[in-house]
Amino acid sequence: MNNQDLMESFSGIRGIYGQSINEDFAYKYAINYCFLFCDKNSVLVIGGDSRNSTLDLKKSMIKAFCDFGVKKVIDVGLLPIQACELAVINFKATGGVYITASHNEPEYNGWKFLKNDGAILYKHQSDKLIKLVHNFKVKNLKASKFKTKILNKNDKAVDGYINFILKRIGKKAVLDIKNHAFKILADPNGGGGTAILEKLFLKLGVSAEIINNSPGIFNRIVEPNIVSLAYLKDKISKGFELGCAFDCDADRVEFILPEGSLFTEQSGQMVSGQYVLALCCDAYLSFKKSKIVVVNDCTSYLVRDIIKKHKAKIKEVEVGETNIVKEMEKQKSVIGGEGSNGGVIIPPIKCRDGIMAMVLILKLITERQKKLTDILLGYPRYYSLRIKKQCLPEKMKTVKIELEKYFKNK
Repeated sequence: MNNQDLMESFSGIRGIYGQSINEDFAYKYAINYCFLFCDKNSVLVIGGDSRNSTLDLKKSMIKAFCDFGVKKVIDVGLLPIQACELAVINFKATGGVYITASHNEPEYNGWKFLKNDGAILYKHQSDKLIKLVHNFKVKNLKASKFKTKILNKNDKAVDGYINFILKRIGKKAVLDIKNHAFKILADPNGGGGTAILEKLFLKLGVSAEIINNSPGIFNRIVEPNIVSLAYLKDKISKGFELGCAFDCDADRVEFILPEGSLFTEQSGQMVSGQYVLALCCDAYLSFKKSKIVVVNDCTSYLVRDIIKKHKAKIKEVEVGETNIVKEMEKQKSVIGGEGSNGGVIIPPIKCRDGIMAMVLILKLITERQKKLTDILLGYPRYYSLRIKKQCLPEKMKTVKIELEKYFKNK
């Protein structure tokens, strides 16, 4: 294999399918995951996004689970990663895997292995798995004599996730959203959100036009950003209150506002992820109190201000979803997230949840009886500029140390 594009870290495994990622590599990871974390009584959940290569990778991993001889494999099919994580909890599974390359383009794929609480593996667990995979010899393996039971539970996993959202926001909020009669433009771009949005909007009484809703057909760049969503600007102004667009596993969401508002004149029609996390904290902390809210260290002071308003404190950790989740567990925090991409984390799900973020913002609009633009205009204004710089992996540690020295006394 050509490993030039391969990335292996505690955040997951990903690369270009057919080059650094293939069925044999998926099998190696799945069987070694079993060696480390499973036994013959284990129950594993497997799901994935809508990339063309996902089904073949899934078949290879299921074969590995069967060769090891786990008791049961529950295939939850196409759904967002947060719904897969919740399925691990709801099905009382030993763990599982979600096949995705997240916001990367369709030629990429990869996977994230899960613990029994639905979260991705801790760093030390991932490091151990990666090391074992690269020392593994397939010829040493003998298939198990135990027959693994394979169940398909997509509908149950999808319904479980939707019910989780409705329960989290409460009956009153659901009724308020129904009475508001929202008109929303939604773009899952053929990704995992296609399995959820139509059914969820129906439950919430939201009138929604869902575009790009055919699984596996990507009509724009996978990552939702100000460039890839430019084509929505004219469409959103034709009677929609707001628009939302997701990446392939639906953990990221971006919001588009109608043209011409005071807020969008200053910042463009796309709402910054920093504002998205602030909105989610504002909505959730209004009825679910928390002493500590955990964020990453490139989150805006705006989020800090909103959290402070709700008499909570902010705890910053290094960038990385698993760092936030680990600290949330320690602090018993009911909400956390990454302002750098608007991702909100609501336990017991332990990953970013773009669909939950959308619903919390609908709740906030009905609660305040204001347009989203007016809510945003009431927030303190902060400004930031994010620029990507290329850096060789072997230089990253040096750069980090030098930056820490430079900013230490500033």
